[in-house]
Amino acid sequence: MKIDQLIGPDKFEKPVSALAMVPKTGAITRVGRQAYTVMMLMAREQGVEQSDSGMFSAPLNTIIRGFDGTTGTSGELKRHLRSMVTHVVEWQSPSPAESVEWGACALLSEVRLFKQKGESWLSWAYPPSLRIEMLNPQRYAQIRRSTIAQFRTHAGLALYEICARYKDNPSHLTSKQHWHWWLPVLTGKPTPEQIKTEFRFFNRDTIKPAVEEVNEVSELIVAVREIKVGRSVEFLQFEVRKKPEASTTEKGPINLTGVVRACQLGIDPDVAEDLYLRHGETAFLKAIERLEARLALKGPTILSRQAYLKSLFLSRVIDDAPEVQVALSTEELKVGIPINEVQQRHERLQKSESERVALIRSEIEALNETSISALLRGLKIHMESTGASQAVMQRLKDGKWQSALIMGALIRFYWKQSRGTEWTAPENNLPNVQRVEQGGLF
Repeated sequence: MKIDQLIGPDKFEKPVSALAMVPKTGAITRVGRQAYTVMMLMAREQGVEQSDSGMFSAPLNTIIRGFDGTTGTSGELKRHLRSMVTHVVEWQSPSPAESVEWGACALLSEVRLFKQKGESWLSWAYPPSLRIEMLNPQRYAQIRRSTIAQFRTHAGLALYEICARYKDNPSHLTSKQHWHWWLPVLTGKPTPEQIKTEFRFFNRDTIKPAVEEVNEVSELIVAVREIKVGRSVEFLQFEVRKKPEASTTEKGPINLTGVVRACQLGIDPDVAEDLYLRHGETAFLKAIERLEARLALKGPTILSRQAYLKSLFLSRVIDDAPEVQVALSTEELKVGIPINEVQQRHERLQKSESERVALIRSEIEALNETSISALLRGLKIHMESTGASQAVMQRLKDGKWQSALIMGALIRFYWKQSRGTEWTAPENNLPNVQRVEQGGLF
């Protein structure tokens, strides 16, 4: 039987009380949280406990595969299973009046690991006060198991689950909470009696990477709102919106031509790729066309092209781009030849960029494993030196080099290594493209 048949549908309802878990006596890890969710789904599929043991049961490897865990996950999961019984958690809802209050208890009341026909099995039981809520929640957030499996940090996973509760809320805003409330919820660690952490460090090390990860791997777009009392940030609230369907349902190879066009217009590659992933190919290409049209107009110079591009998405005014107006010379008016040199140059660049992207991608994909490994090592060193984001470095560490964030950087890095010039070199300075044999560079 397939894993999806054992666990159930990809979309499911998670109780709101299980979203903002506050650990009291031990840490909650990302693997533990993922496994706990998969175990909840399996318990729902089974419906009732087994008559002989009075517990729910499943193969341990099936649980691990349920959140796309690796073979090395087993040891970590076993350690966390013990903590699910011994560590106390305070259950909260991200909205104060939404959940039934039952105080604090362990995640599980009992857990057993045993061998059955040579395979490791797990049996577990819930505390009585949690059992009904886990199996049949009255208030819930609808989330996706396939999305949960992609997270690599507890903070990102916890923020995603909480924000999913508000994606259909008319205000698109989470409940406003003091940042001290968010500290244990996102870090998964108990709060000390005296909080010595400053908000700026919590923001830098936890909040920003979590928001970045949610925006990268999930179907949501999240932005943090800082609410100050005087000069200090006291409260946090998150704005939550759904990504356009096109950006969450497209599973084929991502067309990076639009990202290259943005780079040619002076947009930072990381910014371009982030906007591409957040808003989808259709909206991104419309925004780039709008920026190109604005640059072709006679008028005041745009002070920040990146800020202008981002504003197009925020104001949702990218559907009706203005026609490009070109001031023709007297000679052009006399002979009646309306030539838009800017537009023609853009078309030439787009064609050459598309061809370059396709060529370089095919060369990379044709490399043998040794060459790919050497190339990725070089890219890692390069990205570390340029201060790449934590989410991007984690994708590279996980070996997901074909993801959009990595592939865009990989194409530019390979181009520089194999051709000796920057990707954004002027068109008339580009060298002739030559095929690079496997192993010739690395």
